[in-house]
Amino acid sequence: MPSSPRHRQRSAPPALFAVVLLASLLAGTALAPCAAWAQAGAAADARRPAEVAQVLFGIVSYVRWPVARQEVRVCMVGAPRYGAAIVDTPASSLGQRIRVKVPAAASAASECDVVYLGSLPEGEREHLLAQLIGKPILSVAEPGTSCTVGTMFCLRLNEAQIGFDVNLDAIARSGLRVHPNALQIARRKGPPP
Repeated sequence: MPSSPRHRQRSAPPALFAVVLLASLLAGTALAPCAAWAQAGAAADARRPAEVAQVLFGIVSYVRWPVARQEVRVCMVGAPRYGAAIVDTPASSLGQRIRVKVPAAASAASECDVVYLGSLPEGEREHLLAQLIGKPILSVAEPGTSCTVGTMFCLRLNEAQIGFDVNLDAIARSGLRVHPNALQIARRKGPPP
């Protein structure tokens, strides 16, 4: 007995089913590398603060002040993106005791041996750097912030590593001695970001 038109079920043509299946497989394989890339990027982002702190304190270990310091006072000024990892570092780095503090920008020239510059309005940054000129205070700009003329070390990020650029004029005017190895490391630039 023939079925009535109301109860007849139509199945999709096999070609249409194959196209839908192929499209879903392609979408899955196209998204898999994107998901893996996103996970790798998230893992790198999670490691960045510790890596920035390690590079900062590595630079500090290469610097000698005109008068030996019992304790190196590292001051974070502005809004540092990687500040939490810097605060969480141990109290000593390569034999130097380190104390991290967050002073007002205006008092950084009198309270700090190292000024780590986070995000700061350009006018405030220039005013602070003008106060540091000629003083034995190491200045390091955080990655992603503006690296203005008076800054001694400017950290930079690329996908594989954290590097830094060096301003030899600013270092010479400060009276600080920087070990030549730090300058050699700065010359070995990785691929551009």
